[in-house]
Amino acid sequence: GLGREAQSLLGRLEYRGYDSTGAAFIDADASVTLRKRVGAPSMVCPLLGIGSLPGQRFLGQVRWATYGAVTDVNSQPHHVLCKIELVGAHNGNISNTDSLKSWLSTRGHAVLSDNDGEILVHMVEEYYEANSRLSSSDLSGLRQSYAASGLREGVSDSVLRMIDAIKKTESLLEGSYAAVIADPRLPGVFAMKSGSSLYAGLGKDDKGDFILVSSDLTSVL
Repeated sequence: GLGREAQSLLGRLEYRGYDSTGAAFIDADASVTLRKRVGAPSMVCPLLGIGSLPGQRFLGQVRWATYGAVTDVNSQPHHVLCKIELVGAHNGNISNTDSLKSWLSTRGHAVLSDNDGEILVHMVEEYYEANSRLSSSDLSGLRQSYAASGLREGVSDSVLRMIDAIKKTESLLEGSYAAVIADPRLPGVFAMKSGSSLYAGLGKDDKGDFILVSSDLTSVL
């Protein structure tokens, strides 16, 4: 099951150093299960039963603290629902976290942790929700613009709104990072990077094709 794969992947990241471990699962019905706490993958995964959790998609993170103390709430991934439900995690540093946190609070977001990864997820949430009000002509303009950058045909309006929200977020973030974001109601997982490494791999198992993205090459291999 996906839980066993997730536990294996998190274990492969333990060599990088850690202070907390987290796993978010999205099932086919768009329900989200999040398990995270302070500790190494080898300890946290059995303790939280991560290996037995079901799901269709998985987002995981092994943290080495930079922004925010070593606490359960500062661990990643982050599950937000101030305006629209999203799940996400990042690796790296976002140096303008404090100013963005103040700005997000004025926009109605409740930032629960001191971790810069949560700031990234809320930023995407802010623009993704705002993009739900884009007109058909706005979306047509975005589609033409992104088509010139290689966007494949057949991408839904919701995917277009997410791509645009990610690009708007990236324009405001300062630092070096790689991140994954998912809307539980939208197929797939979105990835973004600036400076930090980001790898993607296409694989096949007994359930069919799958895609894995990570800031760590060994986990993809």
